[in-house]
Amino acid sequence: MENNIELELRAEVSLNQFEKLLADLNKKNNLLSHTKRLSVMFLGPVGQSKFDIRVRIDSNGKSELVVKKGDYHAHDRMEISQEISKNQFMGIVKIFSMLNLQSKVTERENFLFNMGNDITMVLVKAGSIAYVEIEKMSHEKNIDANKADLLSIIDGFKLKLINNGEEFNELCDRLTKFSDWVFDGSAESINKLEGMVKSY
Repeated sequence: MENNIELELRAEVSLNQFEKLLADLNKKNNLLSHTKRLSVMFLGPVGQSKFDIRVRIDSNGKSELVVKKGDYHAHDRMEISQEISKNQFMGIVKIFSMLNLQSKVTERENFLFNMGNDITMVLVKAGSIAYVEIEKMSHEKNIDANKADLLSIIDGFKLKLINNGEEFNELCDRLTKFSDWVFDGSAESINKLEGMVKSY
């Protein structure tokens, strides 16, 4: 069976909590990667469904197109990804910018850890804002069992789960205000983004 549902739980942490978590996890030697990631996000409805389309590249040179279907705050969105080349990045961004969806550019520092049993935890820092994402690619038949596993990890680290859309939207609003910037498809936005992509 195809595991095409991104089962993901999130928790916001202070910078002090972030550093303590990072130190604790590093002691266990299960760091998979430490990267900086640049993403252009396109958000909006298509038919009756909400879509989150991301064109992204990381400091290891990996570029991909990721499409997520479902409510933006949901813990069980359908996800499909496709690797692309770095020289396709801007072209794909320009194509999606024609759809006039809400769009923004994000830059994050990510520490990805293997938690065993195909579960990953990523510690994410965006300036003065930090949060944790714990996820496991799942099938609809094993969502409940997998969610219980993720909740066990959340509880073990004594993290406060982001439980609803209101809390999630408030975090996104702060990220937009203090870290991200709106991409409007203009020549100015394209030039700014092209300059950022060059460093990846």
